[in-house]
Order: sequence, then structure tokens, then C-alpha cells
Amino acid sequence: MKLFDRILFALIICTFVIGIDQAIVIGLTESYWIFMFSLALLFLYGYRKGQRQAREKEGNKKTSKKPMKKKQKHG
Repeated sequence: MKLFDRILFALIICTFVIGIDQAIVIGLTESYWIFMFSLALLFLYGYRKGQRQAREKEGNKKTSKKPMKKKQKHG
């Protein structure tokens, strides 16, 4: 996991906790935007994770191919 992804995940957790705190203090309707921001960050994290896994899978396919043997000349 890259540093940016770790920071993004920590930011998701922090905004969600802040949203819960604000929902308790001022109400859910006033803190709704914090939850939506946290959810948007979660979608971004999932998108980045999917992209990274696709790149790794593609990289594994390229490296797992067996090299072709050269044909020997008879003559």
C-alpha cells in the first residue's frame, strides 16, 4: 500500500469519527455533509485499490508467460 493510500484511509476514519461526534453534538442533519465527504473518500480509496490490483494482476500475467524456445536450424 502506498503512502498516499494510507493517508487517505486514515482521513476516511478521521472524517467518519468527526461525523459521528458532530451528529451527537449538533444532529445528523447538520453533520450530513461530513459523512458524505467520508463516503466520497471511501469511494476514491476503493477506486485506487481496484486500479492498483488490476495493474498488479496485469503485471503478473506478463511475468508469468513462459519464454518461447528458439527454433534450431537443421542443416
